[in-house]
This record gives sequence, C-alpha cells and structure tokens, in this order.
Amino acid sequence: MAHKDERGTVSAVGLAVLTVILLLGLAAAAFMRGGADVAVEYEREMQLRLAAESAVETAAAKLERDANVYGDLPDAGETKEVNKDVGVIPTAEKIELHVFIETPRERGPFLTVGAAAIDESETRVPDGEKWLRAKIVRARMEKKGDHYVWRRWY
Repeated sequence: MAHKDERGTVSAVGLAVLTVILLLGLAAAAFMRGGADVAVEYEREMQLRLAAESAVETAAAKLERDANVYGDLPDAGETKEVNKDVGVIPTAEKIELHVFIETPRERGPFLTVGAAAIDESETRVPDGEKWLRAKIVRARMEKKGDHYVWRRWY
C-alpha cells in the first residue's frame, strides 16, 4: 500500500514541476516579445529626435552665414515658421517636420531656433486613444555683427 501513495505524490510533484517550467517558459516568451517592442519604440524615438536636431542645425547653419536669411524676424515673444526656407531635411518615413524661429519677449541679441518632429504613423499604445508622438528640440543663438553664433541646446 505504501507504493500506491508514493506514486500519487510523485505524480503530483511532477505535475507541479511541469507547471512551473511551463509558466517560466511563457514568462520568458513574453519578456522577449516585450524587449523587441521596446527596441522598436526606442528606434522610432531616436528617428524623431535626430530629425528635429538635423532641422535645427540646418536652420542654425544658415543663420550663422547670414542673419537675414529668413527675412524679417518675428516680433518680440512671437514665432515664425521657416519650413520652406530651411530646405529638405531627410527623415524616416511618416515624420513631419516643423522648423521655427522665436524671438524672446525681452528683445535682445538672442534668438531661439527650434524644430518639432511629429510621428504621423499609428501609435502602438493599446489604450484606445490616438496618441501623437513628437520630439521638440531648441537651440539658442546670439547675434554677432551680421550673423548669429550657436550658444547651446535647451
């Protein structure tokens, strides 16, 4: 009789071990799939950031050569979009760029050059909302004579 009880215990322990191994396998598969999703999201975030930085640097380079390249600057505290004047900035698929120049409220020798890279593709957030993903970067420039010089990112 002792052998029948032992076989039942061994079977129960075997099933418990098999269940634990199965759950660990499922957790590992979910972790690997999640890691791939994170890598795709990170790549898209970097595409947006690099597109916006490229636009700012292109616009700033033109201002470094000629302070009047974009015509009249906006009034104090206002923004002027200069997309067409900057030229073509290579971007990844479905990224829309907006390049702008801002003049500070306190009129001085400073100018802000900025860009917004907007993701026009479908977002992958499963909450039912339509999220708009974008990256905005800005740089400060200072007027020196008839051109501007780069000061910093912010």
